[in-house]
Amino acid sequence: MQKMYTRFLAIVFMVLPMLLMGNNVQIDNVTLTNDSTLAFSISWENSWRVSVAPNNHDAVWLFLKRRDCASGQWSHVELSSVVSSHTVAAPLEVYIDGRDASGTKGLFLRRSADGTGNINSTVVSLRMTALPIGEYDFRVFGIEMVQIPQGGFQLGDGNVSVGALRKGNSSDPYVVTSEGAITATTSAAGIYTSSSTYRPTSMPANYPKGFAEVYCMKHEISQAQYVDFVNLLTSDQATNRQITGTANRLNITGTWPVLVANAPHRPMNYLGWSDFLAYLDWSALRPMTELEYEKICRGPVTPVAGEYAWGSNIITDANTLINDGTPNEQSSNPITAGGGIANYNNNNILGPIRCGFAAKAATSRLTAGSSYYGVMDMSGNLWEATISNRGAAAVAFTGLVGDGTITVSPTPGYANVTSWPGLQASVVSTTSATGRGSRGGSWNEAPAFLRISDRGGINILDGRRLNEFGGRGVR
Repeated sequence: MQKMYTRFLAIVFMVLPMLLMGNNVQIDNVTLTNDSTLAFSISWENSWRVSVAPNNHDAVWLFLKRRDCASGQWSHVELSSVVSSHTVAAPLEVYIDGRDASGTKGLFLRRSADGTGNINSTVVSLRMTALPIGEYDFRVFGIEMVQIPQGGFQLGDGNVSVGALRKGNSSDPYVVTSEGAITATTSAAGIYTSSSTYRPTSMPANYPKGFAEVYCMKHEISQAQYVDFVNLLTSDQATNRQITGTANRLNITGTWPVLVANAPHRPMNYLGWSDFLAYLDWSALRPMTELEYEKICRGPVTPVAGEYAWGSNIITDANTLINDGTPNEQSSNPITAGGGIANYNNNNILGPIRCGFAAKAATSRLTAGSSYYGVMDMSGNLWEATISNRGAAAVAFTGLVGDGTITVSPTPGYANVTSWPGLQASVVSTTSATGRGSRGGSWNEAPAFLRISDRGGINILDGRRLNEFGGRGVR
């Protein structure tokens, strides 16, 4: 579809009809309604907003990319920072969080009032700003997110899990009551661990502690989402970010710019640290800290010794699949009463299972393997990539979000947010991922690594593309 507009000079905008799917988010009927407004319809499943525990809601993070038809290159689109410039039909509202360092890189759609159920073909229009004169194609991206409300929580599980954080020299969990600085010390006011191997560094006020509100991706980065990212890069950026193959349930074929995710709903494994950071920067998200990981899993409730993301220490191994390779891929293993289910133990299923594989219409938090707030697969499947709290480079992380762009020549394809550690970690080095901390275990780990408070992977500084490495972003 092609439309002509005049703004000082003739401007031609071209919007390509498309259907974008990711984590059950569907965006279609994309049209340009004037020289700076895109309209489309959006749908997604199992939306909620509740004013009782867990007192939160889900949302979709929306951002736009444009391709200059003269150069063929894609770039990020700035949106209006004025909420009223954008429109959305009931039951949704627009939310702009104001976290961007400059401009507005994207916005959230969420329910405007309490309610549950599917969002069906709701019409949205977004106002773009700072568009240069030219001819463009546009793409709209939507990532399903979960709000993690502001509030206190506890770190650690009574010194049961390896390297568990605790209050000073006791075995009690450490209570986070603000985003204020935290001192690593044996005193009752400080944070500590029983082993120097996992001992934290004192964290300044700017290091995210998990107390403040944050939105977290509901699912790990999927293979489809990663392919969409790489296909829109320049050729030299894609050379550094392209990942293909069919081992360990990765199933990406082709070459840039027509990579194909043949199992689009599966989590993206083989993510090196620099791959992970580049995707988040391009999406205007950021990595979570390991403190935020525990908050997202546990919420405000009292810790359970040895608990997993679903809040109990009883676990079932998802080692038998039905509908393998389809959007309905799921485990057929019966779940032990009082427990949850996860993909771990390196047995019959040698790689990740579909994002959110255990969640069905009638499942509970336990049987869905869900975190307190409704975030999926935080125990097992793939290691969650976090910013650790060990070392000066890690605790210098300030929580800045990505700006929608990544580096160009002479070092193309890397995240460019200066406070993020290990930006150019080598994908062939075991020690280059400065500040990395892996949490939550994976498909090939023993169950102890899947515990919320287990920090056995916190010293993994591996930048390589390993079959158990994945991740998700927050904002």
